Amino acid sequence: MTTTWGKFYGVGVGPGDPRLLTLQAVEVLQTVDLVAIPKSKMERESVAWDIAKVHCPANARLLELEMPMTADQEVLAKAWRDGAEMLLQELKQGKSIAFITLGDPSLYSTYSYLLNLLQEQLPSELITTVPGITAMAAAAAKINLPLATGDEPLVVLPSTEDVGQYLDFPNLVLMKVSRRLPEILNLLQERDRKAVLLTRLGQSGEQICWEPKPEDFQSTKIDYLSLLLVKKNLLGRENGERK
Repeated sequence: MTTTWGKFYGVGVGPGDPRLLTLQAVEVLQTVDLVAIPKSKMERESVAWDIAKVHCPANARLLELEMPMTADQEVLAKAWRDGAEMLLQELKQGKSIAFITLGDPSLYSTYSYLLNLLQEQLPSELITTVPGITAMAAAAAKINLPLATGDEPLVVLPSTEDVGQYLDFPNLVLMKVSRRLPEILNLLQERDRKAVLLTRLGQSGEQICWEPKPEDFQSTKIDYLSLLLVKKNLLGRENGERK
């Protein structure tokens, strides 16, 4: 018996503001049979769904996939396999699925791991990746600063890596800073580099902190949805323009 596969979409829903979804993303969300939602814990609300739901039909069928926030590669690999199997079961029945993800699906996204597994069984013509606005693009737009100009390089890296060797670059974006923020800010202070910390862009609780100091975050819980923009010419601005 021939399997009639459904179509699989990886949909970037942007950094937080529902108005930043692309027209293609909205079209997909309004027409698929299921919306797959990655959740770090099954009892928590999904940030991606909170952004996307205003663009989905009121009776949209949801498929929740538990994707734990852990560095344990065995735990992660099992979660990716289990998630891929749940998706495949629906796709084999001809159901179309939109897997929603914060920002862009191709940048530090769980979608990439699921995609690798699905590509082993799902024909390539049935997979569509819908790009989304990244948090770093939204952050630069929010404070009216370019990410890079002219021939300048732009370095983007997770803060789990050694950032010290990159601090001489004129434009640096540090993602996933929540676990190491005081340490990173100390390093920036030692190298006389200035930064802007942006948290929960376009969402409730949005915060923008110019020139954050390490001592301000020693005992403060740092939101996971935070990033740092480090720029060579960051401080060439009037104080009135800072927030």
